[in-house]
Amino acid sequence: MRLRRETKPLAERRGPAARDDWMMLRGIRSSSGAIIDFECVNASAGGAGGEGGSGLPPPGSRLLEASAWGAECGLLELCVRVMERQVPEVKRFTHAGPSGTVRWLARAAPCEGGLTLFLEALAPRGSKQEEAQDWEVVKAILEETSDAVFAKNLEGQYILLNPAAARAFGRPSEEVLGRTDKELLGGLAGSDAAAAVTCQDLAVLTSGQTALFEGADSGPGFGCVWQSTRGVLRHPGGTRYGVFGISRDVTVQRRQELDQAQEGRCRERFMAMLGHDLGNPLSAIRLTSAALLARDSLSPEVRRGLERIEGSAGRMARMVRQLLDLTRARMGGGIPLRPGEVALDELCRLVIGELELTAPGRSIHLEVRGPCRGFWDAERIAQALSNLVANALQHSPAGTPIRVSLEGVEALQRIEVHNVGQPIPEALRPRLFEPFFRARRSATPQPGLGLGLGLFIVSQIVQAHGGSIEVSSTAEEGTRFIVLLPRSVPATGGRVDERASSPQACGAAAS
Repeated sequence: MRLRRETKPLAERRGPAARDDWMMLRGIRSSSGAIIDFECVNASAGGAGGEGGSGLPPPGSRLLEASAWGAECGLLELCVRVMERQVPEVKRFTHAGPSGTVRWLARAAPCEGGLTLFLEALAPRGSKQEEAQDWEVVKAILEETSDAVFAKNLEGQYILLNPAAARAFGRPSEEVLGRTDKELLGGLAGSDAAAAVTCQDLAVLTSGQTALFEGADSGPGFGCVWQSTRGVLRHPGGTRYGVFGISRDVTVQRRQELDQAQEGRCRERFMAMLGHDLGNPLSAIRLTSAALLARDSLSPEVRRGLERIEGSAGRMARMVRQLLDLTRARMGGGIPLRPGEVALDELCRLVIGELELTAPGRSIHLEVRGPCRGFWDAERIAQALSNLVANALQHSPAGTPIRVSLEGVEALQRIEVHNVGQPIPEALRPRLFEPFFRARRSATPQPGLGLGLGLFIVSQIVQAHGGSIEVSSTAEEGTRFIVLLPRSVPATGGRVDERASSPQACGAAAS
C-alpha cells in the first residue's frame, strides 16, 4: 500500500460539524461577589443555538438556564476559573444532547468585561470520522519520518513501506510492494543479505516478541548499517499475518564511534611513548641531583634548590609512572605482575616510613592481626598501599591520624585504610575509581592533586591480584577503603610478567 499525503487542510477534511462556535460571556455574581452564572453577550450562528450548533445560550440568555448540562460537565467551572484567574484554559468535555453524546473541545480566554468561549465539535469516539482523522495523522508521520518503516506478510512480501524505506531500496514504492527481499536485492551479496533478513523475520515470528537488530543486513536495501526494531503483526483475534520493521540508518554514527575509538587508541599510544621517553631524562635529573646533594660543601641555598629539583623530579616520575600504568591497564590487558612471597606487614612499614618523611607532623598507625604473608607482586602492592595512604593524608585535616589495618581472614588478606574528615559525597562514590577523576571534598581548591589516577591504579592492581576494593564514608565514622586479596594471584586475576622473578627476588624487592 502506497502512503499518500492529503493536501486539504485538516479543518476541511473534518467536515462542517467540526467548525468552531464562539460566544462572549459576562459573569453574573451573587451578593457576596461569587460568580454563579454567565450571560451570553454575543455569539456565532452555531453558538447561538442554530441548527447543528452547540446548544449553548443565545445572546441575552444565561448559561445555566439554556444549558443546565454546563454545570454537570465542568464547563461552568472552567469559565469561573478563567474569569477569576484571568488565564486562558483548554478542556475537553462531553454531554448528552438530543441526538446523542456530543464531545467538545472548549477554549476559554479572558476579555474585557468577561470571557470568550470557543467550542470545537469533536468526532464521537470509535466513529469512522475519528478513525479517518487518526489514520491521516499516522500517514503524515510515516511520510515525514527519516526512519524506514515497512511491513511484510507471512510470505515475506512487502505490503507497506514509507518513502524512507523506498529510498533505501532505491526504487519507487510500486516496484517494492508485493515483492520479497530476495527478489529485490538480487546478486550474490544481495542473496546473503536477503537470507539474513529472512532469518531475522523468522526469529521474530517464532518467538512472537519484538526484537532489536543491528547490522548491514538489518534494514531495507544494503550499503548502510541499520538499527532495526522488528515485531509481529496480529489480527484482533491474535492470529499472526506478518512482521513490521522500523529501521534507522546509523552508518554515520557507527563510523564516528570507530573514528573515536581509533583516536583513543592513538592517544593511548602517544601517552605510552611519552611516558617511556620522559623516563630517561627524569632519571638523569634525579641521579644528578642525588649526587650533588651527597656533597658536604654545598651552601644552604644551593642545597635547598637541589632538594626542590629532586622533589619536583620525583613528582614528575610518579606521574609518568601513573600514565604508563594507565596505558598498560587499557591497552595491555591489565597491569603486569611479578608475584613472589611477600610479608605484607614489613612492606607496609616501609611504605608508611616513606610517607611520614613527606608528611611531617602526621602520624600513621599500623595494626596487624593474624597472618600477613602471601604470594603477590610486592612492588605493585606497595604502590597500591602508598596511593591509598597518600589519598587519606590528602583528604584529612592536619594533625589527625591515619590508621592502616592488616588482618588475615582465612584465605583472604584484609587491608583497611581509615581517615577522619569531610566525607565523600554519595553521588561521587561510583566514580572514585575512574581515571582522571578527582573528588573535591572541600569548597577551597587544593594544590598538587596530581592527575587523578591514584585510586584508578589501586583498583587495577587489586583487580589484577583477583581481589576487590570498596569504600564507605560518613561524617561520624570517617572514610574507609577496604581491600580484600586472595593469598596468591589466581590464574585469571592478572597478567603475570614473563620476566617474573623468583619468590626470593620478589621478597627482596619488598625489603
